Amino acid sequence: MSSETNRANQPMSTVQKSRSIFRDIADYLKTRMDDYPNRSSFRITVYLLEGILIGLSTYLWLEYAQMGKLYHWLFPIIVSSAIVGVHYTITETVYKFWKPSKKTLGIFWMISFAGIVMSFLLVYLTGICGFVCQITGSYCPAIWHTSPPDTIAVFFKTAVLPWVISISWLTQAILKKEMAKELANIKQINASLDQKKLEIKSQRVTINDESEKHSDSLGVPSKDGIIKIAFVDLYFIAVEDHYCKFVFNRKGKIYNEYVRLSLKEALANLPSSHFAQVHRSYAVNLQHVKHIKKEGQAYQLFIEGSDDFLPASRHRAHTFLPKLRGILN
Repeated sequence: MSSETNRANQPMSTVQKSRSIFRDIADYLKTRMDDYPNRSSFRITVYLLEGILIGLSTYLWLEYAQMGKLYHWLFPIIVSSAIVGVHYTITETVYKFWKPSKKTLGIFWMISFAGIVMSFLLVYLTGICGFVCQITGSYCPAIWHTSPPDTIAVFFKTAVLPWVISISWLTQAILKKEMAKELANIKQINASLDQKKLEIKSQRVTINDESEKHSDSLGVPSKDGIIKIAFVDLYFIAVEDHYCKFVFNRKGKIYNEYVRLSLKEALANLPSSHFAQVHRSYAVNLQHVKHIKKEGQAYQLFIEGSDDFLPASRHRAHTFLPKLRGILN
């Protein structure tokens, strides 16, 4: 057994914690949302909320700028209606006809933000301000069309903040529905695991795909030379610093071996039908999954050979959950 087994117990530095936070945000933005925008009429409600907030923000800004009273109520209504209408049209059209291979929260937010920017520019660069001035007989504030910093300030105050609030509401609603679906899947998988008494029978991995490896073991370098680890005896692989820690069973005892290679390189030597990367730092043998639970937006997997649950990224669930169901079936 390697002498580096206590590596994981070292406290995380500030840099490591910062990287972990940014990686968690990246995982969150990678969350799949294939059912949007065909979810329900809820998204229409969100755009209505956005329109109300834009109208209110515009009114408050005009109040601060001390414009005319007639200008106060009519201009926010026209501006908010125009921005939301254009935003909805752009976002829905791009999202439906672009058809990205992976529809994720990050892609949706990017499209939606591009939509709100374009709608703001179209509204304020196509003379709507002058149109309102003509029909109301009010003085048109020149600040709407002056320097870029002023325009950006107006954009932030009257459009960005309402967009952030409304899009966050929509995101939470979508995630809540997705989570309910995922919890149902987890319940079904755990029921299958319980039915088999939390034990998947040990069996040699059958490989049918020509691209898979045609052996039933993995050679791992150690201080005693190359050791052979049967696929069925390998529990999981964890990334620690620049090493991969292989956790496996040998003659009834659990061993750890540290090898200097990447997780991607390790997975390249394992059959993909039974092994899957569930997290940026973990790959597991799905034959040894004992229990699954939901932890916030992510998953937790209890693997034979581990003392605690291992983290699993939500955006990787669409890969490892179908494989696990296939093994159970």
